[in-house]
Amino acid sequence: MKRRTAAALVLFAAVLLTGCKAHTPVPSRIPSGDITIVVWDAKEPHLPGASPYSELASLVTESYAENLGITVELDFKTRQEIEDLLLGNYQGEIPSVVFSTEWPFVGVGTQDLTELVRIDDYLEAAASFWVHDGKLMGIPSYVHWLCAAKRAGSGNSLGETGYLSASPGFLHSALDFRNLGWTAEGICTYVEWVRESYGLCSQPVLDLWEQGGINMMYPVTPHLFKWIRLSETGPDTLMMPMDSPDGVPSFYFTVPGYVIMDCDEQTIEHAVGLAQLLAVNRGRWAARAIGCIPAYMSDIPLFDLESGFTQEERVRLMGGFLDSGACIDDWLEYDKKKQVRLAVTQAIEEYLSGSRDREQFEQSIHHALKSHTNQ
Repeated sequence: MKRRTAAALVLFAAVLLTGCKAHTPVPSRIPSGDITIVVWDAKEPHLPGASPYSELASLVTESYAENLGITVELDFKTRQEIEDLLLGNYQGEIPSVVFSTEWPFVGVGTQDLTELVRIDDYLEAAASFWVHDGKLMGIPSYVHWLCAAKRAGSGNSLGETGYLSASPGFLHSALDFRNLGWTAEGICTYVEWVRESYGLCSQPVLDLWEQGGINMMYPVTPHLFKWIRLSETGPDTLMMPMDSPDGVPSFYFTVPGYVIMDCDEQTIEHAVGLAQLLAVNRGRWAARAIGCIPAYMSDIPLFDLESGFTQEERVRLMGGFLDSGACIDDWLEYDKKKQVRLAVTQAIEEYLSGSRDREQFEQSIHHALKSHTNQ
């Protein structure tokens, strides 16, 4: 832990000293013919202290198109539409540049960018997240995290903890990078641990939090944590790593970014250039608006100066990410986990609310996994 904290402090210091020397990535050549780049991005809720994300993205694409004399079409899509595209379930014109959303995976038709992107421009662990089978499959934008939110001065009673069991992060944070795995046994072990540790939860967790009925909840996204801090009138809510059955509390990390879909040779260089600019732009927005770590090395000082977090909180997040070993799934593995999660969520919620007993719950989980996997 001490080495991890020291490494995070050294990284902050090094980037603060050198960050001003780096430059935002730009395309190397003016195109020789007519080029149209279609971008699929995702909107973000407007949060105090930051410019609306959609306006920033529009400025980036308009400026890029004007400077190069090309056409850029920016379409804001729902996260479900983006997921469908990357899973190969979309019928229509395929865009050139696509935002991965906060749940990235190597999608169908995404291109190898190893020879087109300087990975040294990015935080090493963020770039490594996007390396799959030795190939760089996306351009990292920022580090997205999940945490537990705890009221300051509330003590250590686990019985006053709420859990958002319908959130994708409820299972991912426990099963992705731990010893349990996405098996019936792993899911049952984790959910039983939640019930024994935190008790039953039959009321909406956010309502309980607002009413003071619980003093801690998880998994909390950066957006939710920002909302909590903006709405509180007492001491700051604490950002904590999430407990787990293995007794090792941790945050959960992904690295949203931009991917390039199938492009012709003339288009791909300029699609990559635009994707790099969009990744930097979104990373800066995320640092200011929701307290996430930018993936672009020279922008890490923004996290230090504008995230609104204390040095202790920043070091805890950075150190946790550097130590996390977070990595990306391909579309087959992602889809398998998604199908399992959708199949078991109702049984989990019923068991954690007390409307199913343990035997019924375990039977439901085993049946669900047999129906959706080979387990």
